[in-house]
Amino acid sequence: MIREIAGVIKREWKWMLFEKKYLILALVAPIVFTLTVDLVYSHKKVLALPVVFVDQDHSQLSRAMIRAVLSNETFKSAGMIGSAEEFPEQVAEDRAHVCFVFPYGMERDLKARRGARVEVLVDESNYLAGSVEMNNAIAVFKPFSVLAEVRMMEALKGAPPTLALRQSMPMDVGVRTWFNPGFTSNYLNFVAIGTAYIALQLAALVIAIRSGSSEFGERSFQPLRAATQRPFVLAAGKVLAYLAPVLPVYLLVMLMPHLFFGAPLVRTGISFWVVLIWFPATMITFSYGLSAMTKDAVFASEISTVLTLPNFLASGYTWPDIAFPKALLLLKYGMPMATVAFMMRKITLMGGTLADCGNQLWALTGWTIVAVVVAWSGTRRILAHNLPGGN
Repeated sequence: MIREIAGVIKREWKWMLFEKKYLILALVAPIVFTLTVDLVYSHKKVLALPVVFVDQDHSQLSRAMIRAVLSNETFKSAGMIGSAEEFPEQVAEDRAHVCFVFPYGMERDLKARRGARVEVLVDESNYLAGSVEMNNAIAVFKPFSVLAEVRMMEALKGAPPTLALRQSMPMDVGVRTWFNPGFTSNYLNFVAIGTAYIALQLAALVIAIRSGSSEFGERSFQPLRAATQRPFVLAAGKVLAYLAPVLPVYLLVMLMPHLFFGAPLVRTGISFWVVLIWFPATMITFSYGLSAMTKDAVFASEISTVLTLPNFLASGYTWPDIAFPKALLLLKYGMPMATVAFMMRKITLMGGTLADCGNQLWALTGWTIVAVVVAWSGTRRILAHNLPGGN
């Protein structure tokens, strides 16, 4: 049987070389796509957002606050403007997205025990950038706010500095980050890796999308031999033939952010390798079977595209899965790419194993069963067509 399966593998490799465009598309596209996405997120966090300043106070305090803003790596200076009314024009021309307004008399009012207000204008047309800008602006000005409150309490109530500090900031909040080793706001280790699974799923589907349909006429120069007239031999040979060139691509894509851009990665023994092989094997099996059942590579490709489109939306990378409407949780757990991305996140970030994957493990098992059934049915259809008297 092994020799017969090897014969099918050799036959499929000849077909792949005959149809080089599908081989190149499946193997090169995921690497190029992932490299592009990794480059976009290579800084791991949002940096150097352009900001402008309206300094109406021209005081030592306002200059200190400007220096504090620019010492934060999230911001870079886009210059000074005359008034806040000029900010919308700066945004429209994409020259600045944050404006800090220091009003006239700010330092004088604080010294006179009166409150002062700094305006932070944020362009929220881009919600992701706007959230980063707002959070970092608050972080920059928090020490100034606490210091100002302490000085006012010392002056108004005659409180000693230690008591004034405790009263102005009664609780110290400590935040610890888990499962994000080495970085904060690490988009490279989250969005980039999650996005790569879209290309990986499509690669496994595309590379085998003609393996079944081509048996109904296009492979007249490659007739099936009597030794391959058994469903298991034919199906196993086809799946293994396409799995062999895809696996190195999967491994490279999964390791690329770690190898080339310094994203943290935890590999926990066999669990990583099991998922690495299991996912493409399931997708190739499904793609081959779908191709054979439909007898039409174009229609099978359209079904594969429809299968892939909702995956990223349901993956938890654009919206937290814990916040999904309950009615859509079934969709999330039923999407192969979303399921595997979540499994790999647990394994490579949390140091988990397959035993920790719970619902995702059952979902991938379900897809494997569906793929095997589809492949078996498609194989029977191929053999019926190629047997003497078949249609």
